[in-house]
Amino acid sequence: MELGLRGKVAIVTGGARGIGGNIVEGFVREGASVVIADILYDNARELAQKLSRGKAKVRAVRTDVTKKADVDNLIATAMKEFGRIDILVNAAAITQDKWMVEIEEADWDRMLEVNAKSVYLTTKAVMPHMMAARYGKIINISSRSGKEGMPGLSHYAASKFAVTGFTQAVAKELAQHDINVNAVCPGILRTDMWEKILDARSARTGLPREEIWAKAMETIPLKRPQLPEDITNVVLFLSSDVSRNITGESVNVSGGARVD
Repeated sequence: MELGLRGKVAIVTGGARGIGGNIVEGFVREGASVVIADILYDNARELAQKLSRGKAKVRAVRTDVTKKADVDNLIATAMKEFGRIDILVNAAAITQDKWMVEIEEADWDRMLEVNAKSVYLTTKAVMPHMMAARYGKIINISSRSGKEGMPGLSHYAASKFAVTGFTQAVAKELAQHDINVNAVCPGILRTDMWEKILDARSARTGLPREEIWAKAMETIPLKRPQLPEDITNVVLFLSSDVSRNITGESVNVSGGARVD
């Protein structure tokens, strides 16, 4: 299926590695240009240099997505470089596995800042440009935890439920401007984030990390983890006009672990 992304311009926050990095690679394969926004600037710049080719340009912008000044600079840089922004993917996120009784106020604030406030800041900053063009695709990376709270992830779940609700509300606001806003809810991926969860759970329970991982796989009907490219494929679909009548949705990519 031809997605028609060639020549489009996308911003991907948290695009230096992990799911975000794979999304950047997916856009480039489809012929889109990408601005990588990440606080890990060296990683972002290395990926940009690796992927830039032909008419598909990749640029890296050092961005702390919790800071309005950084986000405003990101949007201004993208507009100066490319003259428009067609797609925004909010993939920047952190996680932490702690029982609620252990969560400090600083833990809570940081989780909500990175995972939820950043989505507000980037969306608000890009909206005027998309509204003027009467075109835009905003895709927020939520989580299975954005629909179902799990033990040890209460603050993470709170941040991702916020993303899911924000997606629904803003989709309704921006529909009159022909802007689609959707979310993707990944299940379990063996990324750096999940490695940290395994470390924390192993330390808390005394169980080997691989035993914990195997038990997690048993909760998935398809009995296998999701891969970054599984998430990327849905993001690319939602970024295209093939999905022009889909908005306000939060699409599960969880191997059947979450089906609503």
